[in-house]
Amino acid sequence: MRRCLFCGSRSLFLLCFAAVASQSTSQPEGLPSSERAAPKKQPAPTELLLPEGWKQTLPKEQHLWVSKALFSREKSGRLALTKNLRLWWSPPGPRPLYSQPPSKPDAFFHSRLFLWVPYRMWAYKLLCSQPNCRRRGVQLTACGMYKTVRRVLDLNGWYFMATEYLECRSCKKKLAAWSRDILNQLDPSHRDQFPAVLTYRLSCDREVVRLLRGRTLGNSATALYRHLCVRHKEHWLSQSALYLSVLKTFVTQDTDPSRLVAPLPQMVPVPGPSWLLSVYAKDILTRLPELKARVTSVYGSILKMDSTKKITKKLAGDAAGTAAWVTDVGNEIGQVLMCVLTEREGNGLLPMCSGLVDRYRRAGEAPPQVLYVDRDCCSAGGKGKAAAMFSEWDQLVVRLDLWHFMRRIAVGVTTDCHPLYGPFMGRLSACIFEWDAGDVERLKEACDCKPTAQELARHCRRRTRGARETKELIEQLLEDFMEATDTMGVGLFDKDRMNEIWRTQQRHIDCIQDPPGAQLYRKIGQVTKGGVILPQYRCARGSTSLESFHLHLNRFVPGTSANDLHFQMYLLEGLVQWNEARAVAAVEGGSRKDICYGGQLQRYANTLSQQFMGLNLAEDYTSPGEYTGELIGVEYLYSQTSITFGEDFGDDPDIPDGIQEQDLESDLESDEGFADIDMDGEPLEIMALSLEPPEQVQQQAEAIQPRGPSSAQTESSLRDEPPTQSQGVPSHAAESSLPEPTIDEPPTQGQMESLGPDGKPGYDHVVRLANSLVDLRSKGFITQQKVDEIVTLWDKLSEDDKGALIYPARHRERLVKGRFKVSHSKTNVTPGADSLKRCFLGEGSGPAQWPNASRLVEAVCLALCRIYPARQTVAGVRVNRWAAILRDYRIIRDVVLDSPRLMAETQLQLFELNQQTLSQWHNARIKKQESEVLQQGIRTFASPLVASEPLPPVMFKHVEPVRHGHPAYEFDIPADASGQAAQRVRGQPSSVGAAAVAMPAAAQVRGQPPPVQVGFAVPDTAHLRQATDTAAIAVPAATPPGPKVPRTTAWRRRKAAEAAEAAAAQGATKKKRQQTEQYVCQKCGQPKTKEFGHSQFRGVHFCAKTSGKTVEQWTEEMRRGQR
Repeated sequence: MRRCLFCGSRSLFLLCFAAVASQSTSQPEGLPSSERAAPKKQPAPTELLLPEGWKQTLPKEQHLWVSKALFSREKSGRLALTKNLRLWWSPPGPRPLYSQPPSKPDAFFHSRLFLWVPYRMWAYKLLCSQPNCRRRGVQLTACGMYKTVRRVLDLNGWYFMATEYLECRSCKKKLAAWSRDILNQLDPSHRDQFPAVLTYRLSCDREVVRLLRGRTLGNSATALYRHLCVRHKEHWLSQSALYLSVLKTFVTQDTDPSRLVAPLPQMVPVPGPSWLLSVYAKDILTRLPELKARVTSVYGSILKMDSTKKITKKLAGDAAGTAAWVTDVGNEIGQVLMCVLTEREGNGLLPMCSGLVDRYRRAGEAPPQVLYVDRDCCSAGGKGKAAAMFSEWDQLVVRLDLWHFMRRIAVGVTTDCHPLYGPFMGRLSACIFEWDAGDVERLKEACDCKPTAQELARHCRRRTRGARETKELIEQLLEDFMEATDTMGVGLFDKDRMNEIWRTQQRHIDCIQDPPGAQLYRKIGQVTKGGVILPQYRCARGSTSLESFHLHLNRFVPGTSANDLHFQMYLLEGLVQWNEARAVAAVEGGSRKDICYGGQLQRYANTLSQQFMGLNLAEDYTSPGEYTGELIGVEYLYSQTSITFGEDFGDDPDIPDGIQEQDLESDLESDEGFADIDMDGEPLEIMALSLEPPEQVQQQAEAIQPRGPSSAQTESSLRDEPPTQSQGVPSHAAESSLPEPTIDEPPTQGQMESLGPDGKPGYDHVVRLANSLVDLRSKGFITQQKVDEIVTLWDKLSEDDKGALIYPARHRERLVKGRFKVSHSKTNVTPGADSLKRCFLGEGSGPAQWPNASRLVEAVCLALCRIYPARQTVAGVRVNRWAAILRDYRIIRDVVLDSPRLMAETQLQLFELNQQTLSQWHNARIKKQESEVLQQGIRTFASPLVASEPLPPVMFKHVEPVRHGHPAYEFDIPADASGQAAQRVRGQPSSVGAAAVAMPAAAQVRGQPPPVQVGFAVPDTAHLRQATDTAAIAVPAATPPGPKVPRTTAWRRRKAAEAAEAAAAQGATKKKRQQTEQYVCQKCGQPKTKEFGHSQFRGVHFCAKTSGKTVEQWTEEMRRGQR
């Protein structure tokens, strides 16, 4: 029986192989009859038609299908590549239905193959990489297939890549077609079809590399490695399960399953994060000149300069501990002009400032108007250090950032937890700023309730009051709060320290004023709220936008550390993406969906689309200019420490590139550093003066906006303490200024009204109804008389109290805290998760609300709080105060909800509470009352909070991207040379090949690609006949003999004349003589000549532009080192 099965399977295999072989021998359509008449020698059924090198590097399970798909034998017995060339080759895979168990699992574990043969497939004209050969235009020709098949890492597994071997006709140098010298000669449309980044040991698909380009929190090589491990494992398990499921259909009671299964191919491990970083670095280095050019192509009229230390802690390796500061320069729309690492501030920034001045001068840009700094704004002796560093910009106005000024004043406060700290900072902001009256009135009209800090900062403009008025108001403020204490007698100020601070800081009052004539606000959009259109503004005042950028800058480098090269590539990639996003936001109609970071491909596609359609397919919002040579990031640091910065991984992937074997391995248990990060130095959070209890849980989210640390405080002052009603801001201070009525006059209806804590009338009716409801706590029922009483009291309520409640939002799209709206916790929060937690704070608790969501519920809770001032003892058991209050409230709620008549005749809304919301509401109320009591002994802020004159008109978004005067960055885009290769053909004189060079590309593309043999080329007679006829027609008549010249010279001249005549007959223009090319420096992008500051000493190259030394200094150092 077993023998019969074996014979049957063998017969079926032979029949299937014969069908495949007959199909592979069929000629494609369109081939000449001479080609169809030449039968090829078919291999034996078990013969593998693979080059010897492929057999060693290609896994065995891939041998059979690759052999059948790509190779065949000619009559001469030579191994030949198929004529029907394409890039991607997919394996046949397993059969749809098996009639017997598969003997091997190979078909279930096949991987696709990428065949990279640009010379054979496209007849692409490729030149030798040697300078002498490149200068003479010597072309490469095919010399077989490369011996190694590469394994390429993909998202779901691995695929394989093979390529051709090319040889120079002159120097006989051989190159694999996947080397960088070959790829750089391809035009973008052909170059973009190459799918991988190659290293010496392994290769990586570009789709995997693209996942590392995003500079967001958590996008690290370790995270990608773990993601790939999971996907590879799932893919391998899927293949294994499919194979085993096929075997399962043939398992019977008499069959031993272990005899059916064959050993499974082992899963290839994913290379470690270090290798992924090396691949990413190689990808960055191919785009390095463009990235540097984009960074140095940003300008602005309002600049900001600020420094941070946090990011320097991530610099590891040889550069660890060498950087003290990271200094950034930004513009008014949030872009970053420069980012450098320095060992010191002050004079250490002079080269950076000189580079910025030179950048503006080269581009013909107008110098900036204002510079905001955090230090060195002025000097007692005249011009400050910041202005001195930009000495060529004599009209530059230097201003001190307001947030830093207020932080200096706040140093004199004993503690930021003091009850009066918030009111003090709010009034300090009011001493400096005044709001635009029109913007405030518009916002008040749109809002049903008091505007929040966020709304004020987003929809209202403000300006500084002036130096004299600001100084007077701050002095009055310090005098008012100097003796202020809390209820325990702790003062707000350290008096001696505050007096000293004010003595030294008052000279900066002029430095914080708005520059005259400067437009600081730009309208970036509008929203409709309450039927009113509210504009949205972006403010250019201060360096707070750079403070926000520092938060993202720290995220550019994932994890806790990076060496100098990886730090630099993270920084450059992050700066380019940041600036592009800011540029898109500054253009009317711009969208993040339109961003494209592939500059070369974008320029190439736009050139073609302009030629054919007259439009751009993709808008470049930051058109790069020529790289100015300014040092960026770690390069700047190394120029101060005389350390050489290396950025080269080699051009040939078949030569060792320095990646170690251990880089291919990894540890999944390693820590990325996204937990328990030290948050020292976090900016102080300034809280609002009036804290609403529903906002207690998200009180950090109500911190001020990035334009200044005090907008929330000013908002509190605007709500609570404006001087008069004539200025459009309601206030209890305005009421106190009214004349008091005499006792003899009868009280009016308005004077008999009771106002609640929110300022709305009818609070007395709310309290009466609440007291009536509290009487129900001792009963489990309600009488009809009580129902009549409650209905009567309900009817007396105002319409606002009877209306539907608006509950505060239970969650935010993102929970934010801190100075720049960043959570102190590094864990991601899903919207709604925080509110879900509140539903399970205690046993039986539901989706609770805060009591002050309703004035009636708040009055009920206040009455219960008076009944239970502390925890109770019931039957010898201590009961929590909030548990007792919550118990009585639930009794009242149940009685009301269980009364059909009461629910029908009223609209009482007694929502669910829990102990957490009760305690939060009570604590916030107590703190607010304490702050109000303490402020009663402090003089009321009397200066108006809104400006008497309207602010200057705002600027608007740009209609189209801004173009600058710098020379445009020239992308190295080679011309399309497909179809122009002079392919070497065996059996024909060399003149035929020369004639083929002069043929237009279109004439060559029309024919089928020439058949290729592994080891040598196979002639395509029809194609060559066409080329020969074309060349013969174009041969000119014989010319009379001239002066005697060497035979080889005469031959070259004759061939050149023939080629020129053939090109003229086809209408082609004469090509210009190729100019002698120079070696180009990878650091500065200039030719390696003495004119551009280059030199070499015993094989070591030197670039003066990027090293900060002269050639003579470097030569002397090298000579001393040789001694």
